[in-house]
Amino acid sequence: MYGWGAFLVLGVHDIEEVCGARGQFWEFDPGHRPSLFPPSYPCNASYDLVPPYLNPILFALLASVVVFTVIAVVRRVRGEKT
Repeated sequence: MYGWGAFLVLGVHDIEEVCGARGQFWEFDPGHRPSLFPPSYPCNASYDLVPPYLNPILFALLASVVVFTVIAVVRRVRGEKT
């Protein structure tokens, strides 16, 4: 999912054309810049090219990585076999 969002951020060549194809207007606003973390590529203040479901999935996956890493470390320290 993160790869898809990063592709949307990095793969957009002409932002005005892409926004127009989605029925949105593009306006330059220094407050709304593209970013890789969290993935975002805004056309204007109310529309973002990155799908809205991407950021919750990204943070859920990051939280899962932390939880499973802690579980693996604890099991390794205790000497349990997996």
